[in-house]
Amino acid sequence: NIEFKDVNFAYGKDSFELKNINLNFKKNSLNAFVGASGCGKSTVSNLLMGFWDADEGQILINGKDIKEYSQENISMMIGSVQQEVILFDLSIFENIAIGKLNATKEEVIEAAKKARCHDFISALPNGYETRVGEMGVKLSGGEKQRISIARMILKNAPILILDEAMAAVDSENERL
Repeated sequence: NIEFKDVNFAYGKDSFELKNINLNFKKNSLNAFVGASGCGKSTVSNLLMGFWDADEGQILINGKDIKEYSQENISMMIGSVQQEVILFDLSIFENIAIGKLNATKEEVIEAAKKARCHDFISALPNGYETRVGEMGVKLSGGEKQRISIARMILKNAPILILDEAMAAVDSENERL
């Protein structure tokens, strides 16, 4: 379970981005946090992932204050796909395998199939060994997002956050 209790957060001193936010996400449930651009959806995600600390209030994961978890523990519990995908100047295989230490080739391929990127990867001259360039410059936005989704699938974290994760994916693959 994830709970936000009276959470306040501000980027500066003058205005709160989030004020007295109370949210409760139950285990094994699907929750959608929707709203207009700039309403704080990504801020909630970043607070939950431990990138920032709430100015006031508490964020609890399974009843335990998020401040009691190390960033490493938070990273192990949360799988995330953001609108701005981070890929490294490594092979596609390595970029997906970052989701799980010692991942096998079979596990990476299975995750890629589930994320609907196996076919386009296999069609590349070097397949899974294709280097993507810094920040994935050699791939389209949709291809990068599907690789990021494959990474999250491989990670198999108990908490999944999709923050505009389908923004660059075409309508055929959005059903993924």
